[in-house]
Amino acid sequence: MSVFPQVEIPERLHDRVTRTLALQILEAERGAKLLVFPNEADLCQQLGVSRSILREAVKVLADKGMVAVRQRQGTRANPRTAWNQLDPDILNWWAELGPDAQFLRELCEVRLAIEPTAAGFAAVRGTPEEIEAIGRCLVGRETELKAGNLASAVDLELEIHAAIMSACHSALLEQLSRAIHRPLRTALSCATGLRTSARVGSTAHRQLFEALRRHDALKARMAAETIVGLAMVGVEEAIKRDERARNKALANSTKLVLREDGVHQ
Repeated sequence: MSVFPQVEIPERLHDRVTRTLALQILEAERGAKLLVFPNEADLCQQLGVSRSILREAVKVLADKGMVAVRQRQGTRANPRTAWNQLDPDILNWWAELGPDAQFLRELCEVRLAIEPTAAGFAAVRGTPEEIEAIGRCLVGRETELKAGNLASAVDLELEIHAAIMSACHSALLEQLSRAIHRPLRTALSCATGLRTSARVGSTAHRQLFEALRRHDALKARMAAETIVGLAMVGVEEAIKRDERARNKALANSTKLVLREDGVHQ
């Protein structure tokens, strides 16, 4: 049975409880488990909150598809496929937990669906001022990368992303972009700084900017697809790097066991 940490009393206790429960669900999902909640009285005691606050939080999670509440069966987490994957809160909770291989891969797939289309529209609809603003962000990004300022480079890449979405003049695409803003920062932070991704990515960004300046929608789409494709490669490199680090740490932490014959293993 999972043990839930007691919740500190904040200004918005309901939001804090919802977040606490959600993070537990995400942690269990990451471990390929479906979380089963304790009974209501026990969970209230563990969290240090009232039944009404707990019920409000559980209702929010149920509305997002994260949990199911059944009479005489209690509350349990739903499989990830039942969640509202583009819900801003769920995206932010994933980002808060840190990189998760499946999440990062799925985020790249969402980008592949959004960004080339937005780039094509920006090439056709973007004003000269909007496109020049993209160019300034691009120059700044390359400068920060050369200086090794990866956090600043990520900030500027997010600005490029937002500027392209604005230049495409599509309210729906802008809304989708805003929904993935925080997890996108997490993904970019994982991949930015990898030599191959950074070098080739800069070339693809310049190609995108030139296509926007020339109002060439097809080449803008192709460049955007290349950028996202490189991000996918970077994500895979980052996942493998983290797996190697975890395996090394696990090997180093393994205790030596003395066999009866005196041989260590």
